[in-house]
Amino acid sequence: MYRVLLLWCLCCSAWAQESLLVGWSSWHPFSFRDEQQQLQGLDIDLLEAIFNRAGFHANYSEMPWARVLRELEFGTIQLTMSANQTAERDLYARFTLPYRNEETVLLIRRQDKGRWQEITQLSDLLSRPDFTIGLLRDFDYGTDFRTFMQSPQMQQRLLVRLKMEPLIKLLLAGRIQGVVMDPMGLQQLNLAGIPLDQLTTLLDIQQTPVHLMLSRRTTTPQQLQRLDEAIRALLQSPEYGQILARYRYPLQ
Repeated sequence: MYRVLLLWCLCCSAWAQESLLVGWSSWHPFSFRDEQQQLQGLDIDLLEAIFNRAGFHANYSEMPWARVLRELEFGTIQLTMSANQTAERDLYARFTLPYRNEETVLLIRRQDKGRWQEITQLSDLLSRPDFTIGLLRDFDYGTDFRTFMQSPQMQQRLLVRLKMEPLIKLLLAGRIQGVVMDPMGLQQLNLAGIPLDQLTTLLDIQQTPVHLMLSRRTTTPQQLQRLDEAIRALLQSPEYGQILARYRYPLQ
């Protein structure tokens, strides 16, 4: 009888745990599949730690980042990770407290470092019509770069693509002069066979807090509150530093 009651309690506990559909894109070291096709990554581990504290279970759905945003807006998926908060996204999404910071840099070819040595801040690029920048579609790189992008001088000098690898190949070929990205993403490029020794950082643009982003259509303020409480608890726990160290990510 005791075993029956114990099994019943365990089942009730499992049933009580809410599931949320999480959209994700493959980008090492944040979210990726290992050689055994198991889902891994810094953001995956942090999300699981947050969900464990909030009483949620994650069901994962892989798709390109642009589609993640569209599906979240429609409510087909309920949550995604590593999101910057913007006025446009506020219209269809709720944002948790930040759970880590993200760095944004401007990469150039190492051989061009001398050519661009007088550039020490983004505004210096406004007077350089010979400098074209590559960036990813539907990505946000923080308030500083967002303001910079809106400058009239830059409107014809931004090259947008869906994936980072083609942008880096254009950079190495000298067809564009810089690429904006999180330097931790260089791990993904290394796996793709990109010669990283030919790249270097021209500018450290900004550190931006990133959030979990929830669909307004299919989540509630109460769910957001539970996630915020879980994030607060995780940030104060030893587990947070252990997860960051596992991926050699700077302690926040």
